[in-house]
Amino acid sequence: MLALSEKEVRGLLDIEELIDVLEQAHLQFSTGRAVMPVRLVVPLPQIKGRLTSMPAYLSEGNSLGMKVVTYFQDNPGQGLPAILATIALYSTETGKLLVLMDGSYITAIRTACASAVATKALANPETPVLGVLGAGTQARAHIRALCKVRKITRVKVYSQSGKSAELLKKELESEVGIEIEPVSTAIEAVRVANLLATVTTAKDPILSADWLKPGVHINAVGSHRPDIREIDGATIKRAKLVVDSREAIKSECGDILLAIREGAIAEDHVTAEIGEVLAGSKPGRVSTEEITLYKSVGIALQDVATAQLVYRKALDHKVGTIVEVN
Repeated sequence: MLALSEKEVRGLLDIEELIDVLEQAHLQFSTGRAVMPVRLVVPLPQIKGRLTSMPAYLSEGNSLGMKVVTYFQDNPGQGLPAILATIALYSTETGKLLVLMDGSYITAIRTACASAVATKALANPETPVLGVLGAGTQARAHIRALCKVRKITRVKVYSQSGKSAELLKKELESEVGIEIEPVSTAIEAVRVANLLATVTTAKDPILSADWLKPGVHINAVGSHRPDIREIDGATIKRAKLVVDSREAIKSECGDILLAIREGAIAEDHVTAEIGEVLAGSKPGRVSTEEITLYKSVGIALQDVATAQLVYRKALDHKVGTIVEVN
């Protein structure tokens, strides 16, 4: 078995290459060439934790694997992230464990690269202003990824404290070569944006449909629980809604489930999975004025496809540690 650390995984991944891999993975999923159940979440209040398992199989490339995510709320007090992840890949011939790798960086970058896939398929060709609500790990990953698929000249970032947006500017502005402007309110980031990413841990909506510029494309990734949301019902109703997985959205997505409960939208409001748009079986954007929204909860096929790419490159470059396992 091969073991790969987060540093090794990070060194093997290229954003543009990963965008292409995830595009093909979503095509496989929405055309029936992948197997992926909804993630299994096991609450463990007795140890102040949660365990989540996310298996998937992609027939093209023979990719079989599973991500396991743990959440322990007291970890930051011990100098550890609250959320930790590990990804395993298995032989499709024998079921033997092939590789075990850290999944933290993969979780961050595959989410952003999936948003880049959706942006390529749904956003207008010209999107000079990117608005970002949130200034954490996903904000950084999204700025890096979205700059690869659209020519962005200005980024406006809102964070509740303001300090994290300033830190993001300091860290990223010279790297991406684009002006990054921290703003003091969410509306300042939204109302001028041609492209928008919501990447917060908000429990209640953080933007209003009235703020949206005609033709904006929104990548909404923050909410992945049925009881919380970033996007208000009016925005969901106004937008053409495209998702990563219908089944996952119906099970996990507070943005959609709460809008249905309020009566803002009907249960059939989802226009398509992004894989269906890529395959041409469902429509994407139909006008420059249309508002499009890609809602992602993060799905296992993204992790497994990314891990397969990492594993292949690790073998090619002889990276990682061999561990003997019976």
